[in-house]
Amino acid sequence: MLVIDGDAHVEEGLETWSYLDPAFHRQRPFTVQFPEDTIFGAHNAAWVIDYKLRLYGGTPTIMKRSSQKGATIGSQELTDIEERVAALAEAGVDKQVVFPTIWQGPVAENVELEAALASSWNTYMATQCAKSEGRLYYACVIPYRRPDLAVAELRRVKQMGCAVGIYTHGMEWDMPLSNPGFWPIYEEAERLELPLLIHTGVTSPAITSLLSSYPRPDTQQFPQTNPYAAGIGTVLYGFTQFMGSSAMEDFPKLRAGILEVGCEWAPRLVKELQARRSGSHVQDWLGDRVFVACAMSDDLSHVTDRLGDDWLITASDYPHGDAFREDHLTEELHKRGDLSENTIEKIVSDNPQRLFPL
Repeated sequence: MLVIDGDAHVEEGLETWSYLDPAFHRQRPFTVQFPEDTIFGAHNAAWVIDYKLRLYGGTPTIMKRSSQKGATIGSQELTDIEERVAALAEAGVDKQVVFPTIWQGPVAENVELEAALASSWNTYMATQCAKSEGRLYYACVIPYRRPDLAVAELRRVKQMGCAVGIYTHGMEWDMPLSNPGFWPIYEEAERLELPLLIHTGVTSPAITSLLSSYPRPDTQQFPQTNPYAAGIGTVLYGFTQFMGSSAMEDFPKLRAGILEVGCEWAPRLVKELQARRSGSHVQDWLGDRVFVACAMSDDLSHVTDRLGDDWLITASDYPHGDAFREDHLTEELHKRGDLSENTIEKIVSDNPQRLFPL
């Protein structure tokens, strides 16, 4: 049985930007460090990009937090592919799909700079994943605000190899996924067989501006993340906007994955979408074109009783150090005791092979 981890991460280091277009050299990202006795604690480093501090998760890896996660820096950054592959082997994982960390928030307001950063990030990931001999793949990043540049980048990414999907937020810069301006991106994604992978993260300036007006507690575990942020909410919003639009009908071979929000919400939202759209095929698309990553804490018996088990995948979130992290996927699914061997094989092997073009 081939075990596929549908959502892991890279923690970006400086080498991520080594392929940046020389025209943007003066605007290249650089890092800064903070004293450890501030409210940021062990998350004591950030990127400076487009005149702003950017602090998302465990990137940049010069922060103290990076040394506390039970993963080497080389494995986190993908600068040492042998170490990353060794971590996969120890966890019993055969193939892993790697998502960005820094793109979980706004990377640059300047859209041309954002496009150049995306190009460098994608080239770095394609180069490093190609060294893994078929073990590592990645979700590419694109500048959604410039569909023309996004389409060109998708074509370039496909040529480079190792990309198996498009990292997508539930809302792209205040634009819902039902925005007709995204149709050229969806058309190209369908043609290239690259699924949309809707993942947590908030790039909406309106949301981040609103939340910044509320004081944060200085005792939270992840001080780089606004505790009022609607990361999960925006993913579900993205799901309903995308599935509630005509995109799946307009692009009948386009696939989508929903990640890092569990799956217990699916029976209710699918039922609501079916009722809202007469003749909707949302439930039919589950397991055919739409897949959702479950969490180990989900009530999977309840969910599969209502929607079956052909649409579920799972993910480690490695090397992040949050509640979604689970290194030993198959082992933990077996420990539950409420899933058949057939269902477990579907979740870790059969279903992700139908979502990702591995």
